[in-house]
Order: sequence, then structure tokens, then C-alpha cells
Amino acid sequence: MSLRRLVARSLSTADLSGRLRPTAVLSGRLRRSLSTAAAAAVTHPPWAIIHDTSEVDRSSSAPGACFRPVAPPGVSHIFAPAHLIDPTQRPNAGSSDGVLQYLGGKVVQLLFGNVGAASGDGHLLLSYHDLRAEGPCTRWDLAENPEVHRFVCNPLTGQMLRLPDFGGSRRIFALHSMGLLTQADGGLGCGPPDRFAVAEFVLNGAAIVRFLSEEGKWNAVRPVHGNPSLPRPIEMNQETVAFGGRLWWVDLTLGAVSVDPFADQPEIRFVELPSGSVLPAPARVDEADPCKVEERGLLIMEVTNRRRIGVSEGRLRYAEVTPGGPFLLSSYALDDDEGTVWKLEHQVALRRVLADGGYSAQAAPQIAVLDPVDANIIYLKVGKDVVVVDMHNGNLIGGCPLQGEYISLVPCVLPPWLGLSRIPAEGKKDGMEVTDDLVSSA
Repeated sequence: MSLRRLVARSLSTADLSGRLRPTAVLSGRLRRSLSTAAAAAVTHPPWAIIHDTSEVDRSSSAPGACFRPVAPPGVSHIFAPAHLIDPTQRPNAGSSDGVLQYLGGKVVQLLFGNVGAASGDGHLLLSYHDLRAEGPCTRWDLAENPEVHRFVCNPLTGQMLRLPDFGGSRRIFALHSMGLLTQADGGLGCGPPDRFAVAEFVLNGAAIVRFLSEEGKWNAVRPVHGNPSLPRPIEMNQETVAFGGRLWWVDLTLGAVSVDPFADQPEIRFVELPSGSVLPAPARVDEADPCKVEERGLLIMEVTNRRRIGVSEGRLRYAEVTPGGPFLLSSYALDDDEGTVWKLEHQVALRRVLADGGYSAQAAPQIAVLDPVDANIIYLKVGKDVVVVDMHNGNLIGGCPLQGEYISLVPCVLPPWLGLSRIPAEGKKDGMEVTDDLVSSA
């Protein structure tokens, strides 16, 4: 995902010329969400659709992340108080609108976060970006050399575990497609996890960079390449998926690679997309030309908006929408977690289904998320609405307006025990902080 695109969206309420736009709506929404989260009922839906952005509230003193899940097709948001992120301190802080802060002199600071991935049991991987530039500036200026803060989060308890800086530096941003995998009872049981792994697939599989909770530090391991070998470099364009005791990195033009990040020597497995769905490699462009980079990113996004890999009813599944004609929505299931064969399960002509439901789509609908608990259900974005398609019966069964824009939505299961569990941190070392510890030592 383009950092500059994230910056552009985060600046939707700000003016980089040195002025602040009115932000009463944003600030009020943040305060209401944070103040009411503690009073939320202990009951929650079995899963939630989470907005990919995690907003930051500079004024909050809440002891942890604030999350109030709503039942799908509603979209849930997660917020974080700035004091937990610990952005770089700057003298003579000036005015702030909750997004941009004008510091001493002409320095502009932007602080925002995103939901990078979800584990199979409801934990989230959150990344927060602390960007600064001398104003007046553009989003290209702000996207240079950011500081990155990474956390594992239990959304129901608000607990946040800060991961140590990779390589001792917060400015190493190359690792941006990390996945989160948890294990209970050594991978044999279900329930609160006793360990977790955060990992990144780098240099097209030359190394796996990982953080193991029992070790409390980052390291790099050289994986073993299984069969079939990768036909070309993988370009991640969806959040990483946790499934079958492995992390899956997804290229929606080609397929997915997976590894077991807990293994002493992880084996790389590759699964190609269903026949007919593999696309030619996107053309490379001159990285020094921002217009060409942005144009290529938009072309890839147009394809990936219509495709999705996810987990539903315990199987890895793939869905896609054709770009024209009847807007044919197809869903497939992988034969098993070690398999390579996709089985077509459903096909639905969306143009007719949407018309029957009172919707008119001029462009192909986007796939928002796959329902993790019902393999017959797929959530689509049509215009400014999220609609629910029953693939088995071929009709719409629900929908709601989508508040604001998004780059992606993340499905997150919320098991009954999640609100009473803690993030495992047996290997906690310097640089790691748990929000509970910060509160108790205050």
C-alpha cells in the first residue's frame, strides 16, 4: 500500500499551507468514541469489519486502544491515544487538530495509523506513522523518512503491546506487509494464545524477518523454497492472511505465498490463483517519477479492488468480480490448507442482483470482505454503500451506507474469550511495552 496514498487520505481534514481547517466533527467523533468505549456492553458480534485506518487522538488519556464493534455490514473503527504511541517529542508544540500538529517554527507533524493485519483469533497488528516536514509542504514531502511504531492489540480489552524497533530504528519502513499469527497450546488448541509471531516476506523470499513473542526480538531466517517455485516476484496488494498455522502474503494478480513463521527453517509454499485469473506482471516504472508511480498504483488498485483472498468457515477462499458485462461474482475454495487446487463454488451475475435490490452500478462493485463465519456471504462496496450478497441464493440480504472512504476493510473474528485474555509477552525485553504496565507504573 502506498504511504503517500495513506498520507493523502489522512490529510483530508487538513491544510498544509500552515492553516487548520475546522475539525469539530472529527474531534467530537474521537471524543465520543473514546468516552463511550469503556461503557460498551460486554457482548459483541462474532466478527467485525474494521476500517483500515486507526485514528489518533492527541487529547485522550485513555489507558488503551478504544474499539466499539458494530455488527456487519456496519464498519467498526479503532482509535489510539497519542500518549501510548509516544511520538517523537518536539519543543514548543503549537496548535493541533487531532491530525496535523504545527510545532516549533514551521515544522508540520502528521500522526496516523493503519490496521495492517488480523490474526485468526481477533488480535490486530497496528502501525502508526510519525511524519514531519517543514511547511508549507506537500504529501510527497511528508511521506519521506517516517518513524514507524508497531503494536499487537487486543481490540476488546484495548491492550497494546509495543514491538521493539526493527534494527534499532523507527525509520526502517521497508517492512510494510507484515502478518500476525497466534498459537494456543503449541498450535493444537483453540482459545487464548500462548505465543504469537509477526513476520514479513522480504526480497521475494530470500529471507523471512520475524518477531517471536517467546524471544522478544527481531531476527531474519533463510527459508526453504518448496514446489512449485515462484514464477515471478510477489507484489503484496492485500493484507496478510493467517490460516492453517501459516501466514499468507497475497498478490491479487498472481497468487499467494505462505510460511510457518514459528518454524526453525520456514518452507515457502506458493498457490496460484484459479485458472484464468492470473494476470501479466504490472509494468515497472521509474520510481523517480511520482506521476508514473501513482498511475501504476491506481491501475493495480483497480484490479485488486475487485479481488479478495480470505478465510471463511475454516477454508482459504478467493473471490473476484469481472470488470464489465453482468459483473460476474465468482467464489472459490482451496481444496485444503496444503493444497493448490481451487474449486469453484458459486457464480452470481451482480448487475441483475443489484438491480433487484434497488442499486445501480456503473462500474464493477468492489469486494469489501469475505464473511469469515459464512462462506455463502460476500460483502461488496457499491457506490457509497456496503451490500451483502448471498451467493447460494443469488440475492441481496442487507446493506448500509459507508461512512467516509477507505483503502481496505479488514475482517476480524471476535471469539467469546477475547475480552478476558491478555497478549502473550513471555519474551518481553527492552523496547517492548504493554499498556497495562504503563498504566500501573504511572
